[in-house]
Amino acid sequence: MTVPRMTSWRRVEVDGCSMRVMEAGEGEPLVFLHGWGLSPRTYEQGITRLTAGGVRVIAPALPGFGGSDGPPLLRIDLKAYSRRIAGLIDALALEEPVFLVGHSFGGGVALQLATDRPDLVRSLTLVNTVGGAPGRRTGMADSSWLRWMLGALTELHPRALAGSLPSLVRSVVPNLARRPVTLALTAYLALTVDLVDQARALVASGMPVLFVWGDQDRLVLPGALRSVEGALPAEVVHGRHGWLLTEPEEFATILRDALVVHAMLERKRRGQSMRFPAGMSLAELIPPERRTHARHEP
Repeated sequence: MTVPRMTSWRRVEVDGCSMRVMEAGEGEPLVFLHGWGLSPRTYEQGITRLTAGGVRVIAPALPGFGGSDGPPLLRIDLKAYSRRIAGLIDALALEEPVFLVGHSFGGGVALQLATDRPDLVRSLTLVNTVGGAPGRRTGMADSSWLRWMLGALTELHPRALAGSLPSLVRSVVPNLARRPVTLALTAYLALTVDLVDQARALVASGMPVLFVWGDQDRLVLPGALRSVEGALPAEVVHGRHGWLLTEPEEFATILRDALVVHAMLERKRRGQSMRFPAGMSLAELIPPERRTHARHEP
């Protein structure tokens, strides 16, 4: 399926720092946070498909990546990233909280942002997120952080790598050239951060939270996050850590369906009525077979 390019870029000043932001679509705001070493451009195929669900996607280049100013090297932690994204959302003067989606390292930032500023977040969708297995190298057991960092760039399936390689090179090479220290420090942060208690607290607060995991991910293991579930059970797709880059249609389908359920959960939190088809539960609103081109093997 060929999707026309519908994205635009601009710079936004946040607390005296410049952030590059990619935007697409119109409708209710959705903030997408990309994975380590990449930029929003790497996810463009999935983002443009996602706009068909009637959302305005706001995809910033995280601090230190994709041309955005980085945080101070002595203060690289998830709170620093959370503050910058919160500042961006405030600067955009959006009229309502956002649907928040994060992949890998971006998932960790999203979890931190939802913890620090729940007033800004309408729902949380975490795709192959970091934060669940500190002490077990978050995947790639017994590996050094440097090998983990290099592994993050080669996690795509070999058959899919050829199609995604040009986009990956356009994102990763400039990041390595401009801010190699930032990349090393954030790789170590992704490797060691523990966000399990924060995730449990968000679920307990009633915030709609959905985890999506790749069943062949060798880079980031769910770890203790596997035990954290909200009103929706975790989605498990057939793929490695970067499955959403090579399967943008499936990524957009999962996200669009999740947003429908998250909106219904929001109605429940407000005490408004939710109507379900006879005999159907909330979790069954997104049945596994709803992906017409599911890649699950028998």
